Amino acid sequence: MIKLQDALRHAADRPDHIALIDGGRRITWSELTDEIAKVAGGLSKIIPAGRPARAAFLACNGWELVVAMAACETIGLPITGLDFEAGPEATAAALEQLRPTVVFSTKLHRPLLIAAGWADREGVLQVHLHGVGEELAAPEPIVFEPSAGEPVSYATLAATQSPVTTPCDQPYESLALTYEVDGPPRLVVRAGSVERRRLADLADEFALDEDDIYLVTVPMYHASSPSWARIFFALGGTVVLGPYHDLAEMARLIVDEGVTATLIVPPTLSRLLSHPDSAELRVASRLRYVFSGGRHLNRWIVNEAWERLGPVLHLYYGTTETGLITMITPDELHVASCRSGRALPGTTIAILDPLDRPVPIGVRGRVAVAGYQLMDSYGSTPAPAVLVDLGDQQGPRRFLLTGDNGVIDYDGRLEVTGRTGGVPKVQVDGERDAAVFGLEADLLSQPSIRDAAVLRLDLPEYGDALAVAFVPVAPDREAAGHRSIEAACARRVPWLRTHTVAVDEIPYSPTGKIRTRELTARVLPLISLNVHLDQQYAKEVPA
Repeated sequence: MIKLQDALRHAADRPDHIALIDGGRRITWSELTDEIAKVAGGLSKIIPAGRPARAAFLACNGWELVVAMAACETIGLPITGLDFEAGPEATAAALEQLRPTVVFSTKLHRPLLIAAGWADREGVLQVHLHGVGEELAAPEPIVFEPSAGEPVSYATLAATQSPVTTPCDQPYESLALTYEVDGPPRLVVRAGSVERRRLADLADEFALDEDDIYLVTVPMYHASSPSWARIFFALGGTVVLGPYHDLAEMARLIVDEGVTATLIVPPTLSRLLSHPDSAELRVASRLRYVFSGGRHLNRWIVNEAWERLGPVLHLYYGTTETGLITMITPDELHVASCRSGRALPGTTIAILDPLDRPVPIGVRGRVAVAGYQLMDSYGSTPAPAVLVDLGDQQGPRRFLLTGDNGVIDYDGRLEVTGRTGGVPKVQVDGERDAAVFGLEADLLSQPSIRDAAVLRLDLPEYGDALAVAFVPVAPDREAAGHRSIEAACARRVPWLRTHTVAVDEIPYSPTGKIRTRELTARVLPLISLNVHLDQQYAKEVPA
């Protein structure tokens, strides 16, 4: 998050400047520095002896979590978050790969830790953070021994008054977990730090400085959330911890705290733009940048963001494995695909054929990325990388193979045309997979559709079929939505039976992923009802 030595520099320059806001708690740089030093000292004293030392957290965003992450970085302890919406099996799989020696958790999420079998592991230090609505525990003298397995509270950890040391004498590594739609989570490892160069690139690209105020709206377990917050901490600015779901509070914070930049996943941004409290943000706020990433950004969001927020929406494409790859500006978003962008500084994109050879401009292939942000491995498994020669002066370079298909146009923009995640998997039948992905893009560009999701189902009545759940822009546009979806499906995927279902909303996680099981449970009864009505109609009306 931020190391103590960097926080000390900001505290010396602007001790009373607000560094962190969490609800009613406003923490100055001087106070934040003091808190980081106390917690880092406590960890230095009692960290278990197991190596490599690693830390994990299972908690919602909060000031204690920010301090804990900063303390870990200060003593050289790599830390990453666990998805608190994942089940016990996925959580256990993530922890088995990570093998942490320190685990931070709150009371709300501790049952998941217990169900995963990691609440009382021998040799693992359990640190209890206080969550929203919980009383801050009173400090107690530390009597913890790593072999005893006794948990320690945040308050006790911060009351040790121990000097800060760096007990984790081990090679540097940066950790993140990526949760697959249809598989176990994977541990992403980087053997070198990319933060300082990324800070320099983004601060220069967007003219960011110590007067910027950044709003956090994504859980810290998602790799993008601490990465963006870290930039504004490093500059000496202010970071505001905002809500995931309370759109009225989000809009209030943007205005009242003078927020200048934020990262919002497309589903949350869509809900914010639909909320009445966002109507005046264009004139009432100081927003300069709204960054958003993910495939669920649609034409309605682009147009509505321009109307309600002004020319501030920047769409990026990136993955946990590659870091940021491309960015598209507000002006270009109005004339280009919502799934395109230009390579950011320090990044090179190649489109490869099945033999990992570069293809000409305008030809679709597999997206590969070179640059300083690339991961090194999935745990102990080397990253899927190849050497590619683009015919320039740099010669062969290491490119990381992504799970995405794409094309680079003659203006130098990358457009993603297919993905391994979700429905449109990049499989052997590439043309059909691309067609399904193109269908999703078509639907999100329809003026009568606010949001849509495509599910591939195996239905007893029809076998392989598509279910398209959509949210109309208004109740009186539902019929138009059905017609536009049917036309798009007939054009893109004529070989698949398609069922369209209007819903009030598409369920998403706080990080912007569709909750596929929940959505499927919602639409299946509606599809069955529609099938039954069709069959009844066929019986009553002669052919």
